[in-house]
Amino acid sequence: MMFSVLMDMFFAALAGFAFAYNCSPPLRTLLLSAALAAIGHGFRFTLIEFFNIDTLAIATFLASFLVGCLGMICAKISKTPAEIIAFPALLPMIPGIYAYRTVLYLFSFFSSDDLASKTRYLVEFFDYFLITLSVTLSLAIGVSITLILFFEQSLMVTRHSSIFDKYKKYKKKHF
Repeated sequence: MMFSVLMDMFFAALAGFAFAYNCSPPLRTLLLSAALAAIGHGFRFTLIEFFNIDTLAIATFLASFLVGCLGMICAKISKTPAEIIAFPALLPMIPGIYAYRTVLYLFSFFSSDDLASKTRYLVEFFDYFLITLSVTLSLAIGVSITLILFFEQSLMVTRHSSIFDKYKKYKKKHF
């Protein structure tokens, strides 16, 4: 039981590190992205396997929200924007196999001549398409909620940016 969670976390950390490295962030954030990828993917795996959450989208939403919250904490520690740490950590949770099967069943639908096979391929296409769409939206919404809730804190990390100065002026003027 614990071995499967650790293996899932290890491979997610490896993928998170690779995605973060590909984006050329500051070196101090590479290990943070890998750690967040491991925590987020391990949390989603635990929710699905051991807490019997049947919907992949709900587990992904909760995991991406957790990654966003932990990303804000890590951003404060490393003094980098949370997006640089959190977004590469979310990429291992993208539903690649479901997207692949979506395209596969779409091509099978177009190439088939049998009406029963076409119907089955179309149903499978929509099934995998909706799973891919819902999980991808769950990733985006889960981390975005965190960034919206802690918007001011995320700007504090990049204190000398022009966006933060404009936000401070707007806030003083309107509130």
